[in-house]
Amino acid sequence: MILFCEYVIPELHREAFRRWASEHKELWRTGELLENTAQPGVFVELWRTTGEDEAAQKQKERLEGRSEWRNMECWVKGGREGLRVWTFRPLIPNG
Repeated sequence: MILFCEYVIPELHREAFRRWASEHKELWRTGELLENTAQPGVFVELWRTTGEDEAAQKQKERLEGRSEWRNMECWVKGGREGLRVWTFRPLIPNG
């Protein structure tokens, strides 16, 4: 399964966000942080999970702003409400 997080960081805050993200690389050690090349400021996080329980736990952590994640909300357009999170399951299993 994949947990997909999407949000927008306005240009005014983008450099501060990038700096913070770089200083907290450990937050993404099991995921990926990506920025849209056609729409700068649109960021996504991709998290591979072992199943629904892990995906639900990660989703709860992201949406409730627990731990270090809470610190990034000040840069997200719309604050915590601007963070969109979806869980995707594979349609065709690997293997």
